[in-house]
Amino acid sequence: MKTLFIPCSFDGLPKDSGSIRLRAEWVCRHWDGAEVYDGSQRFAGYDLYVFQKAYLVARTQQWILDVARWRDAGQCRLAFDLCDPDFLDSEHERRMSYMLPHFDFAVATTEPIAEYLARWLPAYVIPDRVDVEEIAGIAPQHRPTDTQEPRLVWAGYDRNVAALEPLRPIIEELGLEVKVLAVAQPIPFRDFWQHLLAYDILLNPLPDDGQFRYKSDNKTLIAWTLGLPVARTAQELRELCDSEWRRAESLTRWVEVRTEWNIERSVVQWQEIAGERWCDE
Repeated sequence: MKTLFIPCSFDGLPKDSGSIRLRAEWVCRHWDGAEVYDGSQRFAGYDLYVFQKAYLVARTQQWILDVARWRDAGQCRLAFDLCDPDFLDSEHERRMSYMLPHFDFAVATTEPIAEYLARWLPAYVIPDRVDVEEIAGIAPQHRPTDTQEPRLVWAGYDRNVAALEPLRPIIEELGLEVKVLAVAQPIPFRDFWQHLLAYDILLNPLPDDGQFRYKSDNKTLIAWTLGLPVARTAQELRELCDSEWRRAESLTRWVEVRTEWNIERSVVQWQEIAGERWCDE
């Protein structure tokens, strides 16, 4: 099956966006016959087109309409992949609601996003997973330390710093300090993760309210791949203050991410979903 992923960079998002790497580049790297559109390929002739969070501007909207016509002629299928709750913005929701009926099915990173998309068309969850091989080649493995006063770090977009608030009380109780690495725009993947390796614990709470309930836990998965322990709750942070616990956690999660969260599992899901849709028709 020849598959073309059209990334959100064609809607004006930075090419360094983590979602492009997670949702398009890594998937295509492990899916024979799949590729990421960069503007140089001939656009026609694919069996499946996946618009990876690309729907906002006139150019991508016209592409969707063009592919929908090819689909109606029995030439291909059309899928939408969404990793963020864009619909919380009224203008984004308006444009999305106009384009969604043209797709055959949708894929989302989390169940709450899939529930929204299911109002319009069949929707499936393919969670974010990691390309273990690529991450291993980008950054060295984290080296656990023996300190009982671990160095804490939170990293992400500046608009999401409020996610750290649930952990503030336990941080103060333990007498620890946290380094906040907040960015306004995506930075190169390699640079981002090499910054984090200077710390002992990544803080990545995911509050179950507001926009945060839609969020993927991909930062946790990438940190585990690097051997960096992650605290998402007060209890996890308390436990990870023990250096031996951190070493054990690092090893346990390193194994888990390779067996449960490898990107190859996402490829299998994509193939099953696309195949099921094809057979149903």
